[in-house]
Amino acid sequence: MKTLNRILILAILFNVLLTSCHNDTPIGARVPVVKVYDKYLYQDDIEALVPEGTTPQDSALKVKNYVDVWVRKQLMIKKAELYLTDEQKDVERQLEDYRASLLIYKYKEKFLAENFDTTVTPNEIKDYYQQHQDDFKLQRNAVMAFFVKTPLESTDITSLKMLLDFRSEKDSIRLMDYIRDHSLTYDNFGSEWVSFSEAASKMPENIDENDDRVKSRRTITQADDQFMYLLKIRDFKAAGVLEPFEMAQHRVENVVQKSKMQKRLNQLEDELYENAVGNGNLEYYYTDKTKK
Repeated sequence: MKTLNRILILAILFNVLLTSCHNDTPIGARVPVVKVYDKYLYQDDIEALVPEGTTPQDSALKVKNYVDVWVRKQLMIKKAELYLTDEQKDVERQLEDYRASLLIYKYKEKFLAENFDTTVTPNEIKDYYQQHQDDFKLQRNAVMAFFVKTPLESTDITSLKMLLDFRSEKDSIRLMDYIRDHSLTYDNFGSEWVSFSEAASKMPENIDENDDRVKSRRTITQADDQFMYLLKIRDFKAAGVLEPFEMAQHRVENVVQKSKMQKRLNQLEDELYENAVGNGNLEYYYTDKTKK
């Protein structure tokens, strides 16, 4: 199989060579496959492309795709070289800037891993939330809701609706007992605030966010041929108001953590600066050209 693969690959390369490089074949030990202006792709450049055990068909496709990509890349490079100015083609500074940025990024990453405590206390989260309320306004309506899906004929819908209006822990337990006894599908969304669109996605038909039943915290019912769907809106907050703390908590924690990380990195830069000055590794040379 390995021999067959090699033969097929060589045949493809030979065909490519015949169709793409009739003249100006360079003299030397390396066998060219294709030429684009003054750039050559050689057989030894692509011999290692095909892993052991690859079928002849896959080998042929892999080589052909590689050659096609290489040719197109060289054509684009040549076009860029002809079109761009010398200044635009000078990428040394950009490469050096990229290398410097990459080194700094990797060092900061390592430094924080070894020197930064990622812990954010509950008090830090709450304080930031209280002091930056304008940053945590709801973009969309939010609800606390309870969803139940029940077979049409096997449940007392009236009783279920009454249970969904639970007002105490005892009533909540009665609702869960009813759901368990009747093997109903339900979702309480973790008893947390969620976007209205997330809660409404459980229903078979779309519900307008401005539906009065949403704002008035009622139970919305829909049905298909087999099931009744009930979505009880237990609480509601309109877009534009302060996002509930429970809903924003994880985002606030991330913001606080990033803020603390940046503060630690700023301290690092200050320490490096002071050490460089103290050790004589930093000097400023000023030339006052305003003097006559």
